[in-house]
Amino acid sequence: MLQKALFTVHPPTYRLFDRARQKLRPQFESAAQKHLRERQSADYLLISLTNCGRTWLRIILGQAIALHYHLPEVNIHDLFRLSEADPRLPAIKPMHEKYDQFGHGYTRQKVILLVRDPRDALVSRYHQHKKQLGFDSLERYIAESTELADYIQFYNDWQLDQAAAGRLVIRYEDMKADTLSEISRVFAFLDLPMATDAMEQAIAQASFQNMRKMELKGGEAVGIGVMAKRDVNRPNSFKVRKGSVGGYRTELPGALVAMMDEAVSTKLNPVYGYQ
Repeated sequence: MLQKALFTVHPPTYRLFDRARQKLRPQFESAAQKHLRERQSADYLLISLTNCGRTWLRIILGQAIALHYHLPEVNIHDLFRLSEADPRLPAIKPMHEKYDQFGHGYTRQKVILLVRDPRDALVSRYHQHKKQLGFDSLERYIAESTELADYIQFYNDWQLDQAAAGRLVIRYEDMKADTLSEISRVFAFLDLPMATDAMEQAIAQASFQNMRKMELKGGEAVGIGVMAKRDVNRPNSFKVRKGSVGGYRTELPGALVAMMDEAVSTKLNPVYGYQ
C-alpha cells in the first residue's frame, strides 16, 4: 500500500527505492527465500506442471504488460518483478506446485492453472530433460516411469479441491487454436485492463519462430536461465521444440499410444477435454 502511494505521488523516487531494493536483496536473500516470499505475497499464482507451455504464456503476459503500462526495461518473463516495477500491477507468481499443494490452501490467492494434454507434455519433457530423467529411450520413459499417472493425478486433484478462492483453467491447446482469445481471458481474470494491440504485439513477439531465435542466441530479455542459448546439435533439447498438438502419436509405437490413450480415457477427469 505504501509503495503504491509512493509510486502514485512521485514515480522517480519510487524507482530509486526499487533499484536500491533490487541491488540489496541478493545480499540477504537466498533463491529459496525469494521464492517463498513471492509465493506468499503474490495476488495470483500461475501453476502448471513441466512442459505445458508456461514459458510461452509468461512471455506473452509479460510483454503485453510491459507494452501497455510502459514499463522500463525489465525481465518480461519474471511476472512478479513487473509488479515491483509498477506496484499498481497485480503480483503474479509462476511456479510448479505439485501433489501436496492443497495443504497450503488458497484462501487469499487466485490461481491460473495451465494444463496440456499429458501425453504431449511427457514427450516434450523427455526430449528436453533426457539426460536428467535417466531413460535411454522415449519408449522406456513412457512405459516404465510413473509420470503419466502423476500428471493425471495432479489434474484430478485440482477438480476435487474446492478451497481455492478463484481459479481459471487455460488449456495449451486452446492457446494454440486462438491465442488472443485465451490471453484476453487471462487479463479479464487478472482484472487488468489491456489494449488489444498490446496483446497482439506480445503474441507476435512470442511466436514459435521468435522464441526459437531467443534460444539460438540466448534471450537476455527473458532471463539467461530461462531461454539460455542451446546446443544447436541437440535440437530436441530446446524448450521451444515443436509445440505440436497430438504429436505423441507420431513419436511413439502404436502399443504405447494405446496405453496412454486408455489411461487418459479411463482415469483423467473428462472436464479437461482430453479423452
